[in-house]
Amino acid sequence: MKLFVLLFLPFLAAEHYSYDGAVGQIYSPNYPDNYDNSANVAYTITVPTGNYIHLTFFDFLTEDSYDTLTIENYTTLSGDQTGFAIDIQGSQVTLTFKSDLTTTFRGFAIQYDMVPFGSVFMPTDTCSIFIQNGAYGIVTSPNYPENYPDNKSCGTLIHVAEGHVISLEFLAFNTEDSYDTLSVFDGNSTSFPHLGTYSGKTVPPTITSSSNSLYLYFSSDLVNNYPGYSALFVSGVSSDYKRGVLPQTLSTDSILRRDNQKLLDWLKKKAESKKLVIPKVGSN
Repeated sequence: MKLFVLLFLPFLAAEHYSYDGAVGQIYSPNYPDNYDNSANVAYTITVPTGNYIHLTFFDFLTEDSYDTLTIENYTTLSGDQTGFAIDIQGSQVTLTFKSDLTTTFRGFAIQYDMVPFGSVFMPTDTCSIFIQNGAYGIVTSPNYPENYPDNKSCGTLIHVAEGHVISLEFLAFNTEDSYDTLSVFDGNSTSFPHLGTYSGKTVPPTITSSSNSLYLYFSSDLVNNYPGYSALFVSGVSSDYKRGVLPQTLSTDSILRRDNQKLLDWLKKKAESKKLVIPKVGSN
């Protein structure tokens, strides 16, 4: 039934954006808010001849099977693909994002890097010392989505405009339980109040600062490493948030949205296969 309806929609020309720097970020429409229904957006990345393109998906969450990102000549992605990475063996590629008429999610944040042919892309193994990226941004563990190094200790300072606070939502989290840890502090250093220390595979709850700074301190031991974490920070006026760590049931964690989505997907598939029967009014 869903396909039948789409056949009668008017043709929507794609929005088209071009990128040509050595490194850059690509976001879905409205990111970090949900993208719109019926989106049709193309992103073309071009780097100088003699180089290829590496894509890293720091965040990717769409309606599974219905809202898709197609990487020209490579693959089509939907659902939860945070942490995906791919080499494009050419100096140009077009990514096309399309959404259907119902149900939207946050979408994606993708970094592209130019890499000389004959060499291998190597993610950075350092933590960002200072982050100031407008209203939102992505912070990750060293090397993400590859495994972080052994025996690594480093800090990341997230700093936004005066009069604003920070909401930090973890998109993926996987460290050696109890040994490789991420600690979060409510200020610009470890001397400020400690909001929590996290390790293992449980995605931490959303964290909100009381001021315009959060400090993240990551530490790994001498053995056993994992992909680490990717997190989205969003700046907002202080009245929009409650300070501290939100309970998991009140967070905007993508895992909760994925669980709810399973029921919606099941109902859609049942309806489209005509296995979900709605009785007619007045029937016996």
